[in-house]
Amino acid sequence: MRSKDLLSPFWELLPLEGLGPIRFLMRKSEVQDYKEIGLITYENKESLEQKKKNLEDTFNQFSEFFTAEDLKNAMDALQIVGEELDDVCTESRDSGISLEYKADQLTEILADNRAQQLHFRGIPIFSTDPIQLLTQMSKLFKEDPIIKGEELIFPNHKLFLFSFLEEQGKGKYREGNKRNRTIIWRNTHRPYSVELSEYRQIKLINE
Repeated sequence: MRSKDLLSPFWELLPLEGLGPIRFLMRKSEVQDYKEIGLITYENKESLEQKKKNLEDTFNQFSEFFTAEDLKNAMDALQIVGEELDDVCTESRDSGISLEYKADQLTEILADNRAQQLHFRGIPIFSTDPIQLLTQMSKLFKEDPIIKGEELIFPNHKLFLFSFLEEQGKGKYREGNKRNRTIIWRNTHRPYSVELSEYRQIKLINE
């Protein structure tokens, strides 16, 4: 029998919406009122200008390995993705939950395998057989996931699972390493997204 804690409404993963009562686009101060997600163990907030300074400091520290042209190219690349990187704050909790804010609004939630209370429609995320979990998600979403290596994505639902399944080639897959599992969900596109055409579709439901 599942424990009451595992089925707590607070710990329900809500694709495109948030985590239990916590909703995307909430202010950081609002989210911090919810003590159930644990204590803050790490927080990082850097502006684009600070990132540029840190990059320059790193190049100066290892100047024997890099040229001025290398630094310029790196700065140019940083500027291109600057809008996505600027004013972003990351906050990690001892429960296995990490939160990302942009302009003080919640944009991304990550959970690692310490978040054993996390569930989707009553199905524990990290203790359920991955095929069973993913099949249920696929049915409810009416969407086939795509996979590359150890990352599996439900693109329409902005849901990214790592190390639940691992691609083996020739259409075969195996269960990934439980200790490395993470799940990320958002309500908008992922910054600096990879090319999804490189991923393969998985059919989990027989029509």
